[in-house]
Amino acid sequence: MGLKLGGIARRVVGTGRRESASFGAAVLGVLLLAGAALGDGISRTAVDVSDGLTWLNDDQRGEVVQVNPSSGKPQTRLQVSGPDGQLEIAQSDDKLIVLDRRTGEITVIDLATLLASGRRQAPAGGSAKVIIVADRVFVVDRAAGTVHNVDPVTLADIGEPWRAGQPLADVVADDRGVVWAVDHGGNLHALEWADEDRRFRERSNRPVPGAGPRTALVPHERGVTLLGLEGGVVVRDGTNRDLTAGTASLSGEVLAAHTSPTGLVPAAVPDAGAVVLVSDDDVLRVDMGQFGCSRPGRPAVFRDRVYVPCRGVGKVVVLDRSGGRGSEDVRTSGSGDPELVFDDGKLFINTPGADSGVIVDSDGRTRDVVIRSPELPVTDPDRSPIPSVPSPPPPRPDPPTRDNRRGGQDTPAATTTTDVPVTTPSAGQTGVAPGRPPGVTVSQTSNNGTNVVVRVTWGPAPDNGERVDGYSVTATGAFSGGTKTSQVAGTSADLTLPCGGTTFCNSGRLDVSVAAYNRLGAGEPATASWTVRPPVVAPPTTTVPPPTTTTPPPVVPTTTTTVPPPTTTTTPPPPSLPAAGATVITSLVATGDMFSRQVNMAPPPDWANHNGRCEVVNTTHGYSVEIPCSATSAQIYVDVGANRVVVRAYAATGSGSVDSNYRSARVIEEEPCPGGKICQPRRAPSSESTPLVGGGIGLLATAWLLGVRDRRRRNEP
Repeated sequence: MGLKLGGIARRVVGTGRRESASFGAAVLGVLLLAGAALGDGISRTAVDVSDGLTWLNDDQRGEVVQVNPSSGKPQTRLQVSGPDGQLEIAQSDDKLIVLDRRTGEITVIDLATLLASGRRQAPAGGSAKVIIVADRVFVVDRAAGTVHNVDPVTLADIGEPWRAGQPLADVVADDRGVVWAVDHGGNLHALEWADEDRRFRERSNRPVPGAGPRTALVPHERGVTLLGLEGGVVVRDGTNRDLTAGTASLSGEVLAAHTSPTGLVPAAVPDAGAVVLVSDDDVLRVDMGQFGCSRPGRPAVFRDRVYVPCRGVGKVVVLDRSGGRGSEDVRTSGSGDPELVFDDGKLFINTPGADSGVIVDSDGRTRDVVIRSPELPVTDPDRSPIPSVPSPPPPRPDPPTRDNRRGGQDTPAATTTTDVPVTTPSAGQTGVAPGRPPGVTVSQTSNNGTNVVVRVTWGPAPDNGERVDGYSVTATGAFSGGTKTSQVAGTSADLTLPCGGTTFCNSGRLDVSVAAYNRLGAGEPATASWTVRPPVVAPPTTTVPPPTTTTPPPVVPTTTTTVPPPTTTTTPPPPSLPAAGATVITSLVATGDMFSRQVNMAPPPDWANHNGRCEVVNTTHGYSVEIPCSATSAQIYVDVGANRVVVRAYAATGSGSVDSNYRSARVIEEEPCPGGKICQPRRAPSSESTPLVGGGIGLLATAWLLGVRDRRRRNEP
């Protein structure tokens, strides 16, 4: 709209008449005022369309880094594994999932909070694969021959997995959501997820002679290309341009592009020093040695060119669709092998461990982007980040219709039942997620100084009218890895927690949460805590002398060696402050008043038994309400835009405080339009619109003065 306004203004000012200056100034002033009234301008529209940010991996530090291509600088660092991880990222506009191939752990990050919302254990090594397509997430175990449809937030299974009955060579998904899998026997399967049956349906099962364990698949907008290069076969299926072609066989690992257009499909064979191109209906073999690239890596297609990273030489070769040189090589920094990431219409060349990478823009030009920035703080996704928030704005004045929104817990809770989310269903509701499992308890089975084994038990969760499919049990603490998650069908789970290199085996704290899930998602978790009992290896050796039980006096000292029972140090008076970052708030629920939220809470024991005072705080706008530390609900005042809500506990001495993990709520104030439709959300005028308003008024004043001057000139004799 800004360009159109500018065009109109130029045409008006360029009329050449005496009145053009005053008339043009007036029109331009009106247009500027209109622009200020209509919104915050073109830049806000661009931001609303896409955030333009991309995640890259830094294996040496075990981090994923969010970079801004516009500024060429990193914006966020997340510590998702230990040093020397082998990280693989699956990302979309609203999802970030990280697979650590060294440990097999899969972590999903909530991009709104930058906190880990779910984890899942997969086999270490190259067997696992994560696929994001539309709103679905698939987890593949190629060795087991399975494809799982999982919850995008918790990574818990949804429905039944598909089983091939033999190992899988590769699995991909096209843009329409069809899953394509090729097994070691050379059968190409096309699968679709059926919501009503909660399982995969097999659309087709096509044997492909020549396909086998090293076959690779490349997905397209519709359909897939199969590259069975060891058997010399290429098949394009489901594309409306199907093809079956032969080629010279190549032995070794096949590294195919993650995705490509139907008419241009590349794959590298590092052992052969070659790249195979399926260009329209031709299959071409390109010897990469002629380009000084004897060990090609996984290629990518970008703007009708094929980018091939070269291992060991720090560059990327660019090919055209005929296999010739498409443009100059792109040099990379660092000693590692470059990797290609395509996101938001740009191609990123990332060398894990290097301080900088390269962005290839849509016109083929390249520029540097900083990846490593030591001054940028590292965020732990397992803890509540503590951002530096500017001082909150003054409270919004209460309009007459909102007199009861500050009432703490005085507002009747009945109005909240209509807006209860599926994760906190009311009793008797149907078609929602399960309720909270009752009676979560933790008991210690063994502790040998290297591993602690605990048993977690609970009661059946309310099914709320939908069958409960299972339970997700998550343990967090200072043991190796920090988090352990298990999915079970029953009401108990045994967890083995490694504590090598940590002090967890000696009185470490363990927090456990249990959430039931069904086909609609996971319900509200129930929590419990446990303090680890130290290994009891020493007491038995000191107890060996008790054969001399004939001397009662020494037996009394042995009771002093039985001091281990005082590991009931779990029941001393509560600490001065509970654990910071604990999950206390379970949900924020609309109350019927746009400017308040019901805060549902499940405080862990150290919070519920805290001997100081507690309050619920909206840290964004500075609103607070005092509560008992054991409270399970309260009401808090919110305002337009983002709201960050925590529970804050103060030391009994008043000398300090800690915040719980936070929950976010966004309030959008909307105006009704004629006909009952919803108009553009109302926004307070931003500082960016102030120059437009001032400029518009100034131009209108200028127009009036010019008009007065012209009238005086015409009236002069």
